[in-house]
Amino acid sequence: MKNSNLLINVFILLLLIINISACNEKKPEEQTTIIKPQKIIPAAEKIILSDNQVSISENTVLYADKRFLKAKEVIIKAINDIGIINFNKFSDNQDESDILLRYSEELSENEYKIDIDSGKIIIMAKSPQSAFYAAQTFRQILWTADMDTNERVIIIPALSITDKPQNMYRGFHIDLSRHFFPKEFIFKLIDQMALYKLNKLQLHLTDDQGWRIQIDKYPKLTSVGAYRTFNDQDSVCMEKAKYDADYEFNPMFVNGSTYGGFYTKQDLKDIVSYATENFIDVIPEVDMPGHMSAAIRSYPELSLSCSGNTNWGSEFSEPLCVCRNEVMQFAYDVWDEVMNLFPYDYVHLGADEVEKSFWLESADCQQFMEENNMNHVNQIQSYFVDKMFEYISSKGKKMIAWDDIFVSNDDDIVNSVDPNITIMYWRDYKPESADYAAQNGNPIVLTPWSWFYLSSEPNDENLKSLYEFSEQSELSAQVIAQKIGYQACVWTEEIPSEAVFERYIFPRFQAYAEVAWSKNKVWDSFIKRMPAHLKYLKDNGIKYTESSYFK
Repeated sequence: MKNSNLLINVFILLLLIINISACNEKKPEEQTTIIKPQKIIPAAEKIILSDNQVSISENTVLYADKRFLKAKEVIIKAINDIGIINFNKFSDNQDESDILLRYSEELSENEYKIDIDSGKIIIMAKSPQSAFYAAQTFRQILWTADMDTNERVIIIPALSITDKPQNMYRGFHIDLSRHFFPKEFIFKLIDQMALYKLNKLQLHLTDDQGWRIQIDKYPKLTSVGAYRTFNDQDSVCMEKAKYDADYEFNPMFVNGSTYGGFYTKQDLKDIVSYATENFIDVIPEVDMPGHMSAAIRSYPELSLSCSGNTNWGSEFSEPLCVCRNEVMQFAYDVWDEVMNLFPYDYVHLGADEVEKSFWLESADCQQFMEENNMNHVNQIQSYFVDKMFEYISSKGKKMIAWDDIFVSNDDDIVNSVDPNITIMYWRDYKPESADYAAQNGNPIVLTPWSWFYLSSEPNDENLKSLYEFSEQSELSAQVIAQKIGYQACVWTEEIPSEAVFERYIFPRFQAYAEVAWSKNKVWDSFIKRMPAHLKYLKDNGIKYTESSYFK
C-alpha cells in the first residue's frame, strides 16, 4: 500500500511539472522574433521592418531580368562570399524563383524597391544602374543575416525598402599628381564607390608636381614630366615614415632621388572599363592654364610659358602663355587625346589658381590685350576658358571648371563665364563665387573645402562636421537651386601611400556617401550603423582612422 501511495505522489508531481512548463511556454502566435536594425549606408529613403524572416539555401532559385546582369552578378557574389552555401540555381520563370530581380515600369530611372517577405525576395528597378544600387543595398542586408551553418541556411529579416538618390552627381576626386597610385588601387577605390553608390570619379591627372597621362603627340610629358626629384612635401612624408611605416613610398615609383610614374593609355582604358561596369563615370582633369610646370619643363623648346621657364610667382607657378596661338594649339592637341580616352559627358579643365602676374609682365600678352581690346589681365583667363569651352563642346563634351573662373583669389572682379560650364564650388572662404555662378545660371557641384576635402586631418571633429553639413546654413537658395550634386576631394601632398590614403578617407567616405545620397540623414543613426562597416573594412584589409564615436 505504501508503494502504491508513493507511485501516485510521483505521478501527481510529474503532472504538476509538465503543467508549469506548459504555462511558461508561449503559444506559437505569441513567439517574439528579434528584429535586427539594418546597417545600410547610405541610409535608404524608407525602410519598414517586420518580425518575419526569409531563408536562402542551396535550393533557392534566382530570376533576373536580362537588363540587370551586373546587379545579378553582385547578388550571386554577395551570397556566395558568406561561404556557407553554393548559390547557383537560376530560372527564367518568375513563379519558380525565390529571389526575383524584376524590371518595373512604374519606378523612376533612379529608384529601386526591395520587398522581402512570404518566402520571397523581390528587387525592382527600371534601369540597370538603379538595379545595381539595389544589389549593393542587398549586400549590406546580408551583413546582419543569421547563419545556420548546420542547416546551411542564411536567414534575413523581412523588410520593405524604397530608395533613390537626392543628387544625380555624387563625385569622388583623387589627386594623382602630388603622389602617384597604381591602377589596381584605383580599382579598389571604384569598388568602395560602387558599394556606397557614388557615380563620378574625377582623376586629377596633371599638376606642377607630375604629369600622369600618356599623350602620344608629346611623349616627353611623361618621360620627363611624370618624374621629379624629391620635394619639400615628399620630405614631410619621409620624416613621418621614420615612426609610421604607412608613410613609406611605394618602391615601384622611386629610383634613387627621383619619384614618379604615369598611366599608359591602356591603363586608363582599363580604369574606364572597370568604372563603367560599376556605373561610374571617370572625369579626367588636365588642369590649365595654371599648375602646368610639369608640362612646361618637359618642352622648353615649345616656350609654353611666357618666360620659357617654370618660375614661381607670389603664390602659384607660372601658367601657360595662352596669348600665343601655338600654346593654344598645344592645349587643343592634349585635349584631343584625353577626350578620346574617356567616353563620358564630362571633362574638367581645372583653371584654378592662375598666377596672372606673368601675363602682365609678358610683351606678347600686352600686345594680345591691346589687339583684342582687353583692359584687364583677367580677360586673358576668360578668353582661354571660352576658347577651351568652345573646343571641348565641339567634341560633344561638357566642361567643368573650378569656381576660380568667376572671381580670382587676388581680386574681386567678376569674370564673364558661359552659363553652360559646370562650376565646382570649393572656396567656401569666397562664397560669392558660388553666388555669381548661380546668378549666371551655371550648374554647380558642391565641394566646399572646409567640409568635403578628405585630405584634411582625419579626426572626429572633421567627421561629424562633414556629416552635418547643411546647405541651408551655408548657401543661398539660388545656389542650392543650381546644385546638381556633391564631390569629396583628396589632395595628396602628404598622402604618399595607399595605406595613408585609406586612413585619411575612411570613415569619412561613408559619411560623405550618406550626405550625397540620402534625403534624410541622422547622426545618431549613422554612428549606430557604422560599426558594421568598420568590420567590413577590417575584414577586407582596408585601413581606417579610429573614432571615439564608434567604440
